[in-house]
Amino acid sequence: MTLPRQILPGSIYLLTRRCLQRQFLLRPSKRTNQIFLYCLAYAAEQTGVQIHAFCVMSNHHHIVLTDPYGRIPEFTACLHKLVTKCINASFGRWESVWTVEQPSQVVLQEDDDVWKKMIYTFCNPVISFLVPRSSKWPGLCSS
Repeated sequence: MTLPRQILPGSIYLLTRRCLQRQFLLRPSKRTNQIFLYCLAYAAEQTGVQIHAFCVMSNHHHIVLTDPYGRIPEFTACLHKLVTKCINASFGRWESVWTVEQPSQVVLQEDDDVWKKMIYTFCNPVISFLVPRSSKWPGLCSS
């Protein structure tokens, strides 16, 4: 059994989650982009989480966020539940969208850590050799 995660209000996180079997369930399309953006905004509104940066790749996402009220577990559950329901409805499927592993929630303690993870998030499509510039990525990226 793993120890419970320490949740401290005001913490800044890099949140990452992969799709089941690394399938391209989040591949860029107008509908998928709209689904994820709506679900992200809704989950943030419901929990008070502040989004600083995000990038949705075909088989995973990265989000840099501040959790002022210690509600990241609720935010994560809400976001992933809504994305699952909408993506499944969009594709006519009913299985899980996400891996069984817990999402990665890395606490960013220093300002330098926050900047590095935001740059990593913005540049993820370029780092992965998918596009020459992040602005060319057809998926969601807040850069």
